[in-house]
Amino acid sequence: MQDDVKAVSWFRKAAGLGHANGQMSLALCYYTGQGVEDSCALAAEWGCKAADQGNTGAQWLVGELFAHGAVGVEKDLPLGKKYLELSAAQGFGRAAALLKELRKCVACGELVLHHMICSRCHNKRCYNAQCQMKHWDSATDPHKLHCFMRRESAGALGSSSEPADPIADSY
Repeated sequence: MQDDVKAVSWFRKAAGLGHANGQMSLALCYYTGQGVEDSCALAAEWGCKAADQGNTGAQWLVGELFAHGAVGVEKDLPLGKKYLELSAAQGFGRAAALLKELRKCVACGELVLHHMICSRCHNKRCYNAQCQMKHWDSATDPHKLHCFMRRESAGALGSSSEPADPIADSY
């Protein structure tokens, strides 16, 4: 435990000097809570600094954080995929595996190279417009309800409003 705290102190110094490996190591400490209180927000902050310098592990870490969202990290699937693609292009296997999973339709599991992401909630991934319409009112995972609730909680819609045409406005 004492060694972890000491390591964090050294990582913080290296990170402050702009060293990508120090930034990545500090990001991992915040991500895992090793030597510091865990904080996905600080993991993302330091991870982005290392990722932007080309650190492959950091690109995977921030890609995962943004792709799934976490406490203090707003889900941003396009940004997450961008970092994961950078990491996978450098041969990082975990990034490639996560990218493959993110290319599946969340409703039917169809794996495609390019899929559609809802422009309202930035969360639902579907194979195409027909797939999205099929799942818009589905009994098991109604995207309409999820999308409406997310926008309402963000203050984007009034309580009596409802999304209009899911195809015209969503993708």
